[in-house]
Amino acid sequence: MNKPKKSKKKGVTKMNDKNNEKVKETIEKEINNTLPKKEEKKEENTKVVETNKQKETKDTQTPKKEEKVEVKNEVKNETDVKTNNINAKTYFSYENRILLNVVIIFILFVVALISFVVSLKVETKSNITYKQTSNLDYKVYLKENDYYKQPYLGRNMQYIASLIDYIDVDFNYNFSANARLNYTYAYYVKADVLVADGEDESKVIYSTTDKIKDTKLENKTNSDSFEINENVKIDYQKYNDMIKAFKSSYGISANSKLTLTLCMEVRDEKGSIIKSMNADNMKVTIPLTEQMVNVSLDYKEVNNSNNVAVHNNLVVSNKVTIILSVISLLLMFIAIVKLVLFFIKTRTKKTIYDITVSRILREYDRVIVNSKNPIELTDEIVDVNSFNELLDVRDNLEKPIIYNEIHKGQKSLFVVKGDGVTYRYIIKLVDLEEEKNKKK
Repeated sequence: MNKPKKSKKKGVTKMNDKNNEKVKETIEKEINNTLPKKEEKKEENTKVVETNKQKETKDTQTPKKEEKVEVKNEVKNETDVKTNNINAKTYFSYENRILLNVVIIFILFVVALISFVVSLKVETKSNITYKQTSNLDYKVYLKENDYYKQPYLGRNMQYIASLIDYIDVDFNYNFSANARLNYTYAYYVKADVLVADGEDESKVIYSTTDKIKDTKLENKTNSDSFEINENVKIDYQKYNDMIKAFKSSYGISANSKLTLTLCMEVRDEKGSIIKSMNADNMKVTIPLTEQMVNVSLDYKEVNNSNNVAVHNNLVVSNKVTIILSVISLLLMFIAIVKLVLFFIKTRTKKTIYDITVSRILREYDRVIVNSKNPIELTDEIVDVNSFNELLDVRDNLEKPIIYNEIHKGQKSLFVVKGDGVTYRYIIKLVDLEEEKNKKK
C-alpha cells in the first residue's frame, strides 16, 4: 500500500520539472525577442540624434539663404503690389471708355483742323473774267406851280431851273465773275461842284466835293456776283444858289456844273484791286446857274468785260503741319471705328423673355389684343401653366387674348376673360431663366 504513494510523488515532481522547463523556454524566447527591439530602438535613437545634428549644422549654414529667400519674397510682394496697382489704374468702366474715346476723337479733330488751316494759304494768282453792267435813272421833282400837274418830270427833258425842287437819282450796278472767289467791295456817292473856263474846262476856277453817301463795305465768300442799288436825292437849289453867289461876288462869267458819281472798287483776299475806284464809274451831270437845265447821264462805259488776276488758289505752305493733319485724321478715323465696334460689341442682346414674348405676339397676332392700360382682374382668377392652355381656353370661349406688359423686359400678362372667371398666363424673365438653367 505504501509503494504506490511514492510513485505518485515522483510523477508530480517530473511534471513540475517539465513545466518549469517550458516556462524557462518561453522566458528565453521573450528575452531574445526584446533584445533586438531594444537594439533597434537604440539604433533609431542614434539615427535621430544624428539627423538632429545634421539639421542643426544645416540651420547654422543656411541663415544667409533664408535671408535671401525672404528678400526675394519681399521683392515679389512689392512687384505684385505694383502690378495690382497698375491693373487697378488701367481699369475703365463702360461710361469712362466711351468718354475717353470721345475726348480722343475731339482732340484729334481739333489738331487736324488747326494743322490744316495753318498749312494752307492763298499764294498764287489765277485769271478771271468779270462782267459789269449798270443803269442810271432820275426824276426831277418840281416846286408847286400853276403849269405842271404831275409832281415830277422824267428823264430826257429840259427843266426850268427855278421850278426844280430836288432831283431823285437811282444808281444800279451789277458785277459777275466766271469763277467763285473771296473778295471785298466798297462804294460811295459823291457830288463834285466845278466852276471852269467856258472854252477850256481844264482851267478850273473853283471846285468842291461832298460825299453825299458814306462808304459801304461788303465782304463776299465763295461768291461770283453782287449788285448795288443806291438812291440819292439832290438839293438842286442849294448848289445852284451857292455858285450864283460865288459868280456874283467876283463878277465871273464861267461854266458851272454839279456831277454825281457812284465810286466803287473790288479787291481780292490779298487786297489786290480787281476793279479800281476811279475807273468805269457812273456819272450824272447837272448844269448850274442856267435858266434851262439839261441832265446828262454817263454810264455806258461801265457795261463791259475785263480780265484780271486774283489771289484765290490754295497752296500748301507748311508740309509738316499738313502731314500732322493727315495723321490726326487717320487716327481720328481709327478711334471712330473702334468706338463703333465697341458699341456693337457691348450693345444689349435680346433676352429669352424678349424672344418668347415677341414670338408669341408674332405667331398669334390675330387672336391677341394689346392693352395700353393695366388689365383689371376683378373676377375669379385661374392661372394656366402654358400659353397653349390659354389658347385652348380662348378657342372654347371664343374670346380674344388680352396682352399687357407689366414691367418692361421683365413681366408680361396674357388674359382671357370669361363669365365671372379670368384665365391668366404670366411670363416672367426670372421663370424663363430658371427653366433654361434646369435644362442645362
